[in-house]
Amino acid sequence: MSSNIPMGPPLKAPVARPASHSRFSKRRRRKHPAGAILLLLVGSILAGVAGCSSDGPVAGNGEGAALRVGTPMPVRVANPLVDYSYNIFAMLATHDTLVRFDAAMRPQPQLALAWKASADGRQWRFLLRSDARWHDGRPVTAGDVKFTFEYLMAHHGASAWMQTLISRIQADDATVTFDLTKPHSRFLINCGFIVRILPKHVWETVADPFKPGDARVTMGCGPFVFQSLDLHAGRLEFRRNNAYHGPLPTVSGLSIFLNRPFDALALSLRRGDLDLYYKYASGFPPSHLAVLFSTPDLRLPEADALGIPAALGFNLKRRPADDADFRKAIAAALDYDRLTASLMGSQGKVPDRGFLPPAFGNGPADMVLAHDPEESGRRLECAGYTDTDGDGLRNLPGGGNIALTLLARADLAGTDALLPIISHNLKAVGLCLKIERVDLSTWIDRVHGDRFDLVMFRTTPWGMVMDAGVASGYFDSRRRGGGTLANVTDPIFHDLCDRLLATTDPVRQAGLQQAIQRYYAEHLPAVALCWAVNTYPVRRSWQGLTINQLEGGLLNRQTFAGIYRSTPGKQDP
Repeated sequence: MSSNIPMGPPLKAPVARPASHSRFSKRRRRKHPAGAILLLLVGSILAGVAGCSSDGPVAGNGEGAALRVGTPMPVRVANPLVDYSYNIFAMLATHDTLVRFDAAMRPQPQLALAWKASADGRQWRFLLRSDARWHDGRPVTAGDVKFTFEYLMAHHGASAWMQTLISRIQADDATVTFDLTKPHSRFLINCGFIVRILPKHVWETVADPFKPGDARVTMGCGPFVFQSLDLHAGRLEFRRNNAYHGPLPTVSGLSIFLNRPFDALALSLRRGDLDLYYKYASGFPPSHLAVLFSTPDLRLPEADALGIPAALGFNLKRRPADDADFRKAIAAALDYDRLTASLMGSQGKVPDRGFLPPAFGNGPADMVLAHDPEESGRRLECAGYTDTDGDGLRNLPGGGNIALTLLARADLAGTDALLPIISHNLKAVGLCLKIERVDLSTWIDRVHGDRFDLVMFRTTPWGMVMDAGVASGYFDSRRRGGGTLANVTDPIFHDLCDRLLATTDPVRQAGLQQAIQRYYAEHLPAVALCWAVNTYPVRRSWQGLTINQLEGGLLNRQTFAGIYRSTPGKQDP
């Protein structure tokens, strides 16, 4: 099968700084062409890609050792369809997908050896490898792939959106064909990568994912096998799958120490009790990095973040946040230097209105955000938001005081320090702010019910590239999800997204991506509060690691296949 999808030539994508590099080595930071990483996601794919070889550095110095990973992420239950954190670890360790994306965001074969799309982008066909096996030894089949998509669309709320995209799935011995309701040039990233393939013979017995009974829901076909979850000790264990069809991990297993506070993680890293740090879509907090700088046995590799650590969204259905002039006044009132310093210290940058971090390419100079309370006041006055009763607070035209509710997640580390800064900034321009901190499930419920004026949220690498890309998945009202605002109903925005999904022409893609950034800058459905540089502490004795931000950091398939323990005197600086 040919995999020569009619898409433009692949462009150079931003590559994370190597694991031996740290911001504190004072090396010059690399700049990347605007939009390159987004274009690459739909770039051409080499024809006839061969399957992955199992020949790797299995006999290296890491052989026989389990990798000890510390994380603040909690796991409540070992069920990839129920527990968010466990689903992340299943993606890393136990479950394969049709395709994978490397650190430079290039699609790579996994369960699919090759793939192609029809000229109109409405049909995608995948040739499957024949040697993949579930952890119980049964073969992975095209029927498993078909079953997985149909099961998720029927039973998994976050996957229900695929019902409007996929009209039919056909499976035979070696291929799976997806017929779509509309062109979708990003099917590889939105479906081929994000859907972890499930064993039909296990999950067909599970009518309700939340009540799996004794079904072996941890079973996958990936390079590691689930071994145990000790909730009391906060420890998740995987062992190497020596029958894996792809590159074998060079370590014997993964010991993941869960739900650890950052001060405890820092102490364990300094003492040598952990090998590396992992938290999906987040580096180690800058406020806790200082204690690690002087630890000789640690390296602090880093990369420009693909996600946004903190952003302020607006309820476009509620007055006065539905007024673009009011939103621009809010944006001008915020002190981005203080916000950036508070959240990221020297690891941050002042953001721009285009809502895409520097890892995607620097935005146009006219999109910069600046703290300008006088400009904020002028905009509010011109829009009719004045202090009519002389109490120091602005009023709605013909109404009472403007009283804004800011909804914030209580589980996001570091954002508490931002809230008083935002409150102070808005009070300085005559706006009263009430802050409500809630748990994640309440936050999702409130956002979906539009019960807020302003909302604090973060974006992840996956979130920035999902759907049409360019962060559109967070704002397009036609696609709702746990962490999305889905607050833009404007047909103009929807049309931009649809046109981007429908084209495979890289020149047209670049133009549409810039148009979407311009839309964000003009309409401000949300404003980023800072850009981030992520730092990933790791023991100096471990070499051969790769930063893959789509998979969350140093823990990823490329690292599993390449990591080794160096001998003294031969370590990277």
